[in-house]
Amino acid sequence: MASPEFQQYQLQFAGHVRNPAENPRPAKVPARRMLVYTQIVFNNLEASVSACFPICKKIMGVRAWKRLVREFFAQHQCRTPLFRKIPEEFLQFLQTAQGLPPYLNSLAHYEWVELAISVDDAEVNASVIDPNGELLHGRPAFVPTMALLSYDYPVHQISPRHKPTSPLAQPVHLLVFRNAADDVRFIELNQVTARLLELLKNEVYTCHEALEKMARELRHPDPQAVVLFGLEILEDLRSQGVILGSML
Repeated sequence: MASPEFQQYQLQFAGHVRNPAENPRPAKVPARRMLVYTQIVFNNLEASVSACFPICKKIMGVRAWKRLVREFFAQHQCRTPLFRKIPEEFLQFLQTAQGLPPYLNSLAHYEWVELAISVDDAEVNASVIDPNGELLHGRPAFVPTMALLSYDYPVHQISPRHKPTSPLAQPVHLLVFRNAADDVRFIELNQVTARLLELLKNEVYTCHEALEKMARELRHPDPQAVVLFGLEILEDLRSQGVILGSML
Protein backbone atom coordinates (compact mmCIF):
# COMPACT_ATOMS: atom_id res chain seq x y z
CA MET A 1 0.00 0.00 0.00
CA ALA A 2 1.43 3.34 -1.05
CA SER A 3 2.10 6.01 1.57
CA PRO A 4 -0.18 9.06 1.62
CA GLU A 5 0.89 11.78 -0.76
CA PHE A 6 1.88 14.20 2.01
CA GLN A 7 4.21 11.56 3.52
CA GLN A 8 5.83 10.95 0.16
CA TYR A 9 6.36 14.68 -0.15
CA GLN A 10 7.91 14.86 3.33
CA LEU A 11 10.29 12.01 2.58
CA GLN A 12 11.33 13.53 -0.73
CA PHE A 13 11.78 16.93 0.89
CA ALA A 14 13.89 15.53 3.74
CA GLY A 15 15.89 13.35 1.36
CA HIS A 16 16.81 16.33 -0.76
CA VAL A 17 17.76 18.41 2.29
CA ARG A 18 20.09 15.65 3.51
CA ASN A 19 21.66 14.83 0.17
CA PRO A 20 20.80 17.25 -2.66
CA ALA A 21 23.34 15.63 -5.00
CA GLU A 22 21.51 12.30 -5.08
CA ASN A 23 17.89 13.12 -4.23
CA PRO A 24 15.87 15.42 -6.51
CA ARG A 25 13.87 18.21 -4.91
CA PRO A 26 10.10 17.81 -4.69
CA ALA A 27 8.14 18.76 -7.77
CA LYS A 28 6.90 22.34 -8.05
CA VAL A 29 9.31 23.59 -5.39
CA PRO A 30 11.48 26.41 -6.84
CA ALA A 31 15.19 25.69 -6.67
CA ARG A 32 15.93 28.98 -4.93
CA ARG A 33 13.46 28.28 -2.15
CA MET A 34 14.71 24.73 -1.72
CA LEU A 35 18.27 25.99 -1.53
CA VAL A 36 17.36 28.09 1.50
CA TYR A 37 16.32 24.97 3.40
CA THR A 38 19.30 22.87 2.38
CA GLN A 39 21.75 25.60 3.33
CA ILE A 40 20.13 26.52 6.65
CA VAL A 41 19.82 22.94 7.88
CA PHE A 42 23.32 21.92 6.83
CA ASN A 43 24.93 25.10 8.12
CA ASN A 44 23.27 24.67 11.52
CA LEU A 45 24.43 21.07 11.69
CA GLU A 46 27.96 21.93 10.60
CA ALA A 47 28.16 24.73 13.16
CA SER A 48 27.01 22.41 15.94
CA VAL A 49 29.52 19.70 15.04
CA SER A 50 32.37 22.17 14.51
CA ALA A 51 31.76 23.77 17.91
CA CYS A 52 32.47 20.43 19.57
CA PHE A 53 35.43 19.44 17.38
CA PRO A 54 37.39 22.63 16.62
CA ILE A 55 40.83 20.97 16.52
CA CYS A 56 39.59 18.20 14.21
CA LYS A 57 38.25 20.87 11.86
CA LYS A 58 41.51 22.83 11.86
CA ILE A 59 43.56 19.71 11.14
CA MET A 60 41.39 18.55 8.25
CA GLY A 61 40.84 21.99 6.73
CA VAL A 62 37.53 23.67 5.97
CA ARG A 63 36.76 21.90 2.68
CA ALA A 64 37.59 18.38 3.83
CA TRP A 65 35.75 18.98 7.09
CA LYS A 66 32.58 20.12 5.34
CA ARG A 67 32.72 17.07 3.06
CA LEU A 68 32.99 14.86 6.14
CA VAL A 69 30.05 16.56 7.87
CA ARG A 70 28.05 16.35 4.64
CA GLU A 71 28.75 12.61 4.49
CA PHE A 72 27.63 12.30 8.11
CA PHE A 73 24.43 14.22 7.36
CA ALA A 74 23.64 12.17 4.28
CA GLN A 75 24.50 8.70 5.53
CA HIS A 76 24.28 8.45 9.31
CA GLN A 77 21.00 7.45 10.94
CA CYS A 78 20.84 9.34 14.24
CA ARG A 79 19.10 7.52 17.08
CA THR A 80 18.24 10.54 19.20
CA PRO A 81 16.13 13.66 18.60
CA LEU A 82 18.23 15.72 21.03
CA PHE A 83 20.33 18.37 19.29
CA ARG A 84 23.05 18.29 21.95
CA LYS A 85 23.52 14.57 21.25
CA ILE A 86 24.56 15.19 17.64
CA PRO A 87 28.31 15.30 18.48
CA GLU A 88 27.99 11.86 20.08
CA GLU A 89 26.31 10.57 16.92
CA PHE A 90 29.16 12.10 14.91
CA LEU A 91 31.62 10.08 16.99
CA GLN A 92 29.77 6.90 16.06
CA PHE A 93 29.86 7.89 12.41
CA LEU A 94 33.64 8.42 12.53
CA GLN A 95 34.09 4.76 13.50
CA THR A 96 33.10 3.74 9.97
CA ALA A 97 34.29 6.76 7.96
CA GLN A 98 37.07 6.06 5.47
CA GLY A 99 40.28 7.93 4.66
CA LEU A 100 40.68 9.74 7.97
CA PRO A 101 43.96 10.32 9.83
CA PRO A 102 44.51 7.34 12.17
CA TYR A 103 44.47 9.57 15.26
CA LEU A 104 41.27 11.45 14.40
CA ASN A 105 38.88 9.15 16.26
CA SER A 106 40.89 9.52 19.46
CA LEU A 107 41.18 13.28 19.02
CA ALA A 108 37.45 13.59 18.36
CA HIS A 109 36.62 11.59 21.48
CA TYR A 110 38.96 13.79 23.52
CA GLU A 111 37.20 16.91 22.24
CA TRP A 112 33.73 15.42 22.72
CA VAL A 113 34.30 14.35 26.32
CA GLU A 114 34.57 17.99 27.39
CA LEU A 115 30.99 18.52 26.20
CA ALA A 116 29.83 15.27 27.80
CA ILE A 117 31.25 16.25 31.19
CA SER A 118 29.97 19.83 30.95
CA VAL A 119 26.34 18.74 30.43
CA ASP A 120 26.37 15.74 32.77
CA ASP A 121 23.56 16.28 35.29
CA ALA A 122 25.03 14.16 38.10
CA GLU A 123 24.89 15.93 41.45
CA VAL A 124 26.96 15.79 44.62
CA ASN A 125 25.35 14.06 47.60
CA ALA A 126 26.98 16.16 50.30
CA SER A 127 25.23 14.25 53.09
CA VAL A 128 27.56 11.25 52.63
CA ILE A 129 30.82 13.21 52.33
CA ASP A 130 33.15 14.58 54.98
CA PRO A 131 35.11 17.37 53.20
CA ASN A 132 37.86 17.25 55.83
CA GLY A 133 37.81 13.50 56.21
CA GLU A 134 41.01 11.50 56.50
CA LEU A 135 41.76 9.83 53.19
CA LEU A 136 44.25 7.08 53.93
CA HIS A 137 41.93 4.75 55.81
CA GLY A 138 38.72 5.93 54.19
CA ARG A 139 37.16 5.82 50.75
CA PRO A 140 37.59 8.97 48.65
CA ALA A 141 34.52 10.84 47.46
CA PHE A 142 35.17 11.86 43.86
CA VAL A 143 33.33 14.54 41.94
CA PRO A 144 30.37 12.85 40.22
CA THR A 145 31.32 14.27 36.82
CA MET A 146 34.68 12.76 35.90
CA ALA A 147 36.17 10.29 33.47
CA LEU A 148 39.45 8.40 33.25
CA LEU A 149 40.71 8.25 29.68
CA SER A 150 43.53 6.45 27.88
CA TYR A 151 44.59 7.14 24.28
CA ASP A 152 47.17 5.68 21.91
CA TYR A 153 47.94 9.18 20.64
CA PRO A 154 48.89 12.37 22.53
CA VAL A 155 45.47 13.89 21.89
CA HIS A 156 46.03 16.83 24.25
CA GLN A 157 49.02 17.94 22.14
CA ILE A 158 47.67 17.45 18.61
CA SER A 159 47.36 20.58 16.49
CA PRO A 160 47.74 21.55 12.83
CA ARG A 161 51.48 21.87 13.49
CA HIS A 162 51.77 18.73 15.59
CA LYS A 163 50.24 15.69 13.90
CA PRO A 164 51.43 12.32 15.24
CA THR A 165 52.78 9.89 12.69
CA SER A 166 52.40 6.75 14.80
CA PRO A 167 50.80 5.57 18.06
CA LEU A 168 52.58 6.06 21.35
CA ALA A 169 54.69 3.27 22.82
CA GLN A 170 52.68 3.72 26.04
CA PRO A 171 49.15 5.19 26.17
CA VAL A 172 48.60 8.67 27.55
CA HIS A 173 46.30 8.81 30.58
CA LEU A 174 44.03 11.78 31.23
CA LEU A 175 41.54 12.69 33.91
CA VAL A 176 38.70 15.02 32.94
CA PHE A 177 36.35 16.41 35.55
CA ARG A 178 33.99 19.29 36.32
CA ASN A 179 34.89 21.20 39.44
CA ALA A 180 32.68 23.02 41.95
CA ALA A 181 32.73 26.14 39.76
CA ASP A 182 31.39 24.06 36.82
CA ASP A 183 34.67 24.42 34.94
CA VAL A 184 35.84 21.38 32.98
CA ARG A 185 39.47 20.51 33.71
CA PHE A 186 41.93 18.01 32.24
CA ILE A 187 44.85 16.51 34.15
CA GLU A 188 47.54 14.33 32.57
CA LEU A 189 48.26 11.31 34.75
CA ASN A 190 51.18 8.93 34.91
CA GLN A 191 50.47 5.24 34.69
CA VAL A 192 50.68 4.68 38.45
CA THR A 193 48.21 7.46 39.29
CA ALA A 194 45.84 6.30 36.57
CA ARG A 195 45.90 2.78 38.03
CA LEU A 196 45.28 4.11 41.54
CA LEU A 197 42.24 6.08 40.44
CA GLU A 198 40.96 3.11 38.45
CA LEU A 199 41.08 0.95 41.57
CA LEU A 200 39.39 3.55 43.74
CA LYS A 201 36.67 4.28 41.19
CA ASN A 202 35.82 0.73 40.21
CA GLU A 203 36.43 -1.28 43.38
CA VAL A 204 35.37 -0.96 47.01
CA TYR A 205 38.77 -0.13 48.48
CA THR A 206 39.97 2.26 51.09
CA CYS A 207 42.90 4.35 49.87
CA HIS A 208 45.26 2.29 52.04
CA GLU A 209 43.96 -0.99 50.61
CA ALA A 210 44.27 0.28 47.04
CA LEU A 211 47.82 1.51 47.61
CA GLU A 212 48.84 -1.77 49.22
CA LYS A 213 47.44 -3.63 46.22
CA MET A 214 49.43 -1.36 43.90
CA ALA A 215 52.61 -2.00 45.88
CA ARG A 216 52.08 -5.73 45.34
CA GLU A 217 51.40 -5.23 41.63
CA LEU A 218 54.57 -3.13 41.31
CA ARG A 219 56.55 -5.59 43.47
CA HIS A 220 57.92 -2.58 45.24
CA PRO A 221 60.51 -3.38 47.92
CA ASP A 222 59.10 -0.73 50.26
CA PRO A 223 55.26 -0.86 50.27
CA GLN A 224 55.07 1.92 52.85
CA ALA A 225 56.83 4.28 50.45
CA VAL A 226 54.12 3.56 47.88
CA VAL A 227 51.44 4.28 50.47
CA LEU A 228 52.97 7.62 51.45
CA PHE A 229 53.56 8.65 47.85
CA GLY A 230 50.03 7.68 46.90
CA LEU A 231 48.58 9.66 49.78
CA GLU A 232 50.42 12.76 48.52
CA ILE A 233 48.84 12.23 45.10
CA LEU A 234 45.37 11.91 46.58
CA GLU A 235 45.76 15.02 48.71
CA ASP A 236 46.90 16.93 45.63
CA LEU A 237 43.79 15.74 43.79
CA ARG A 238 41.70 16.93 46.73
CA SER A 239 43.31 20.36 46.49
CA GLN A 240 42.40 20.46 42.77
CA GLY A 241 38.78 19.58 43.43
CA VAL A 242 38.80 16.03 42.05
CA ILE A 243 38.34 14.51 45.50
CA LEU A 244 35.67 16.17 47.62
CA GLY A 245 36.60 14.44 50.87
CA SER A 246 36.06 10.99 52.32
CA MET A 247 32.90 8.92 52.33
CA LEU A 248 31.01 8.81 55.62
